[in-house]
Amino acid sequence: MLLHETWKKIMTGALAFTLVTGSGTALLSTPVPVSAEEAVSTKALPFTDMPNGHWAEKHVAKLSFQGVITGYYDKNTDTYTFRPEKSISQQEAVLLALRFAGLDDLADEDSLIVFGEKFTVGDFYKKYIELAFSEGLLDRDEEYQLAAADPDTEWGSKPASREWVTKLIVKAIGQEAAASQLENAPSHFTDANDVQVRYKGYVNAAYQLGLIKGLTDTEFAPKNAINRASLATLFSRAQTSFPMDYPGQISGVVSDLGEDAITIYDVGEELKFTLDANTLYYHYNSEKAITKDQLLEYGDVSVIAKDGKALYVEVLGDVQHTDSISGTFARYNETSKIFYLWIDDKPVEIQYSDAMRIEDTDGKVLTLADIKANAAVTVVREAFGESPQAISLVVAAEQAVTLMSGDFYSADSKTVTITKDGDLVSKFLAVGATVEISGLANAAIGDLIPGSDKVEVSLNDEGKVTKIKVLNRDVKVLAGARIVYYDKADKFVTVLGSDKQPLSLSLTDKTIYNYLGTTMDREAAMALINSNVNVVIKHTGANVVSVNFVLNYAGTITEIDTTAKSLTVLTTEGYTVKIPYTVTGVEWYSRPTATLADLKTGDSITVAMKMDKVEAASIRVHRTIAYDVVSVDVANKKMVIKNAVNDSVTLTLTNVKMLKPDGTNALISTYRAGDKVEVSYIGNTVMQVQEVNTNSGSNG
Repeated sequence: MLLHETWKKIMTGALAFTLVTGSGTALLSTPVPVSAEEAVSTKALPFTDMPNGHWAEKHVAKLSFQGVITGYYDKNTDTYTFRPEKSISQQEAVLLALRFAGLDDLADEDSLIVFGEKFTVGDFYKKYIELAFSEGLLDRDEEYQLAAADPDTEWGSKPASREWVTKLIVKAIGQEAAASQLENAPSHFTDANDVQVRYKGYVNAAYQLGLIKGLTDTEFAPKNAINRASLATLFSRAQTSFPMDYPGQISGVVSDLGEDAITIYDVGEELKFTLDANTLYYHYNSEKAITKDQLLEYGDVSVIAKDGKALYVEVLGDVQHTDSISGTFARYNETSKIFYLWIDDKPVEIQYSDAMRIEDTDGKVLTLADIKANAAVTVVREAFGESPQAISLVVAAEQAVTLMSGDFYSADSKTVTITKDGDLVSKFLAVGATVEISGLANAAIGDLIPGSDKVEVSLNDEGKVTKIKVLNRDVKVLAGARIVYYDKADKFVTVLGSDKQPLSLSLTDKTIYNYLGTTMDREAAMALINSNVNVVIKHTGANVVSVNFVLNYAGTITEIDTTAKSLTVLTTEGYTVKIPYTVTGVEWYSRPTATLADLKTGDSITVAMKMDKVEAASIRVHRTIAYDVVSVDVANKKMVIKNAVNDSVTLTLTNVKMLKPDGTNALISTYRAGDKVEVSYIGNTVMQVQEVNTNSGSNG
C-alpha cells in the first residue's frame, strides 16, 4: 500500500500532537495538547524560546500555524515554549508519522495487543505501533531484533535516532522503492560509514528528496537522538513533495498585493487576507525569512491564515501567471466589462475590471472611450482563473522602443540593474516583461547570469523594461547525457552525450544545480552523479549554465530506431533527447497488451528513466478519449462517464485538472449529466478532464 495515497485527508485540530507528551514534567510547565486554534497566535511565532533566525524557524512556524505541532504551556507567564533541542521517543515519532500520513484513525481501539517479551511500549501507544506494523511503516522482525539487542531500554521510550526516524518518514511517504534503488549509492555525508546498512538507502533517498540536509553540511550524525526542531523540519520538507490540506491554509495565485492585504485566487474564488508586522514571509527555495517586497504579484504562494489574517506566506514559484497579447482595438461594452481586439483578423473578447490600468506609451492615463478604433494596443492579462481579466492596456504610439545595452548585474521581482559605461543603472520591470536567450525556450529572469550576460534592454515610454535580450550567448542543451567525471580542484566535468562523444565543460560560480526542483550547491550535486545519472546540461560554449537531474522526459516521438533500440523525443521544454531502451512493454490506457511495436512517430509519451543508466525504465503513452457524463458526485469528487460503446468508467477527480471548453479552470460542480468531456491519460493515470463545446461542430 502506498501510504501517501491517503495524504489528502484534511487535517483537523485533532491532529495537533505534543511531540513529547508524557516524557517528564516540570513545575508550572506541563506539556499539554493545544488545539489548532490555540496554537496559532497573533505573534510572529507562538514559542518564546524560538528566536528570530533560528535554523528551524521556518519549519516550526509553518507546522505550528498548521496545527501539526504544539508546545509546552507555562501557566505562570501564559506563554508556550517549543523546546527545539529536546529529543523525541520512538513511540511518539511513530504516532506523529501515522497522523501525518492520515492513518491514525485506522487504529483498533478494542483489540487485545500482545508484543514480544522484550518489546515494551506504553499502553497508550500499543494500538498505534501495531497499526504501524500492519501498514508497513515498521518492520516487526527488525524492531523486535533491535529491542532484544538493547534489553536495558524500553523500545517505546527510547529516544529516536536520526537514522531510525529517517527510515520511518521515507516509509510513511511511500518512497521505499527509491530507498531500495539508492541502497548502494555513494552518500553525500562524510560519516556515511556510521549509518547502519539497514538505513543507508533511506538516508540517501531522504537526502535526494530534500528531506534532510545533515547536522552540518557534510555530517549526518545517524546515531544522535533527533530533536523536536529536526523532526519538525523533516515533516515540513516532506510537504514539498507530498502536500496535505490543513484548516486555514490556501495555495493559489497572488491576484492583488497591497500594503496591508493580499488577495489569493484559488479554484474559482478570490480570498483576501490582511497583513501586518507579524506576518512571516518565506521562499520555497530558502530557509531564511524574506520580506513582503519579495513576494511576486501574480505568482504562486501558500498562505496560512486565522480570522482573515495571514500568519505565514510562502512563495511557491518564480513565474508570473500573466500573458501579453497585441492587436488592434475594436470596441468595448462598459456594462458587460468586455472589450474586443482584432487579432489575426478575428475578434477576441477580453474581460476587464475597473482596476485595469489604461494609458498610452507616454504614461498618460486614458479611458476606453479615448481609444480610437483600429489603434494598436498591448494587453497584459491574468493567465489564471476561470475568467482571466486584463490587468493593463497600453495604446501604442508611433515612437520606437528605447533600447539600452550593458552588462546584466542583478534583478528581483520588480527591478533589473545593468552596468552601463561603468555605472549601475536600475529600471522597473513592466508587467509581462520577457527574456530572450538564443537556444533557451521560455527563458526567465532567473536564467540571466550576473556579470556575464551582455544584454539589450527594451524600455517603454514609462522607462519600464518590457524585454531583456541576451546578446553574447547561445545556450546549447545536452539531454540524455550523464556526467562521467568530475574534477573538484579544476571545476570541470566530462559529459557523455547520446552520441557517446565525451565533452569537457567548466563549472563556474554561476552554474545552477537542480535536483527534482530543489536547488543545491556544486558539491551536493556532484555527489549525486552516480546515484541518478540522468542529467540535462545547458551550456554556453565551454561553460555550464545549469545541471538538472531528471527522472523522466515527456514529449513527442520524432524517430524510432528499432535497430539501435532508441527513441528520439522532442520534449515539452523544446529540446531533443535520444533515449535507449530495452523494455518492450508500454503503458497505454485501454491497451493492456501494447508494446513498443505499437508506437509511431507523433505519439506523445512520458519516459521514466533508470537511475543507474541513461535508459528507459518505462514508457507511458498520452491519450485523450471522448466520453459522455452519466453522473457527478460533487461531495466525493467522482464522475461516472461512458464511451462510444456505452462502457462505463468511474473517475476519481482528486488532483485531476478540470477545464471548461475555453481552457479555463473548472470545478467538478461545473459538469452535468449529458455533458461531453475529453479525458486525458498518461499511461493508465487520469491527468485532465475538459468539457467539450457541443456547438463547435465537432463530430467526436
